[in-house]
Amino acid sequence: MWLQAGNILLMVVAAVVLVVGVDQGTAALVASPATPGLGGFGAALMIGGALLVLVLAVVGYRWMARGERFAPLFAVLGWALLWFPLALALAVLAGGHPLAQFGATLVSGVGVVLSLVALGSKKPR
Repeated sequence: MWLQAGNILLMVVAAVVLVVGVDQGTAALVASPATPGLGGFGAALMIGGALLVLVLAVVGYRWMARGERFAPLFAVLGWALLWFPLALALAVLAGGHPLAQFGATLVSGVGVVLSLVALGSKKPR
């Protein structure tokens, strides 16, 4: 049950990054000068990365529910791929604060470690 909570947490974080990416993409499309942001390319990176991570999280969740042995590898890959879009999203949310990248590294690192611990367990459920 706790291992599936890690997959759900991965889905939630990726969904937040997706929402921030869509918000930044919309701001770039309407050329809102009052809203500082990353522009269209940063928004596209956040949206694409978040969608890819959501797919990996859903696959990991479903495979772990079936008891597949290597299902946590999808979560490991998802947390590792989430680092860059999460760093961009945290930079936007924190107003460009330089510690945003450290926060993204901390979140992604903890997720990778917990997923690797799940991989080492006898039953990944």
